Amino acid sequence: MFGRPSVPQTQQWSRQLARSFHVSATAMAKKHPKQIKKENLAKRAQRQAEYERSKPSPIVSRHTSFFGTLQTPASAYSGAQPGLYQHFLNEQDQSFLFEQTPRDVVDKNHLAAVGGVEDALKHEQAKVDALQKMISLQNSNAKAVQLYNIQKAVDWFQQKDGDTGSPEVQAAILTVRIHNLYSHLQQHTKDKHNYRQLRMMVHKRAKMLRYLKNKDQARYNTCLEQLGLEPRAVEGEITL
Repeated sequence: MFGRPSVPQTQQWSRQLARSFHVSATAMAKKHPKQIKKENLAKRAQRQAEYERSKPSPIVSRHTSFFGTLQTPASAYSGAQPGLYQHFLNEQDQSFLFEQTPRDVVDKNHLAAVGGVEDALKHEQAKVDALQKMISLQNSNAKAVQLYNIQKAVDWFQQKDGDTGSPEVQAAILTVRIHNLYSHLQQHTKDKHNYRQLRMMVHKRAKMLRYLKNKDQARYNTCLEQLGLEPRAVEGEITL
């Protein structure tokens, strides 16, 4: 029952034992330092490439409430949102121009004496309608739309009335200009001059935000949140 193994079984065990020793020796063999360095460099390059792929865009921001107040040329020209005017007219200016001024003109020039107050106001209202069409954002150009968005950025980020120089306002204005220029470059891919301008504005905004971070961390975090930017998009090396 427990007799000596046959010759074939002995040979098979010998081969298995030799194979196991070979595998163990290969696994336990010490790598050459150059090979170790090469593998480590490859792993480092792979980690760096993965890190760069996961890095958020320094140009395109995620949508926030601030961007909901801005207009694109397409949305402005469609007239989907009436009551948008050029030349930074606020509600007080619109009330003065379109409501108060016609009444003052009628009273000052005694136009009501000819055909009555109602006819005089109707005649002045025709002038108001013509003025509204001329200064409407719907009849403007892309430059006027950008100026409208810049004014919205100032109103949104200003720290006090009349503030146009705080880091938040400057970063917001640069963000508006960056988005406008990026939209232009999407349609004109060979415009190398404006591509250089885009790079300069992105780096200038990053520098402004880093200054704000050193000055006030809380304001920096709030500004990034409202602009839809990730810290990694403005910190460290920026590549476009």
